[in-house]
Amino acid sequence: MILTDFYSYSDQNSILSQLDKLQTAWEAIPLLYSLLKEDKFHSTLGNGTLMLLLDEEKLTDGKPTIAAFATFCDVDEVDSPLRPWIGFVFTSPDYRGRHLMGQIIEFCMSEAPKRYPDSDYVYISTAETGLYEKYGFEFFQNLTSRWNGQTRGYRRKIQK
Repeated sequence: MILTDFYSYSDQNSILSQLDKLQTAWEAIPLLYSLLKEDKFHSTLGNGTLMLLLDEEKLTDGKPTIAAFATFCDVDEVDSPLRPWIGFVFTSPDYRGRHLMGQIIEFCMSEAPKRYPDSDYVYISTAETGLYEKYGFEFFQNLTSRWNGQTRGYRRKIQK
């Protein structure tokens, strides 16, 4: 597996092609796909990137297969001055149960002091309970999403 940033990856088109095929796997992928394809990622989510975990041993159309991904950005599904957010957290069905997301989360946590020196926490918004606690996150409050739905806010202290 290789962990890479979408914006520094040499074949962004292969990632877009795979995301296009994954659009029915999770309701948030069409939005992420359109943000990337239409070059609206940063204007919508602020500074940050899409982190990809790619399987070099399993190829899709001759390219490494997306195993998991998450955004690490200024903004997620809630309007908040808090920064940064890990969002769009997804593991492809064939890779679930392997704790691959932990690799992406730990990378984001290691980058947080450099990218967000004024922040004390990294945040996640989710409807899940019991998942992100495994990765050191704690529930801190209920939040309202941009679409007026309820979500749970989690945070993890940045080690500086």
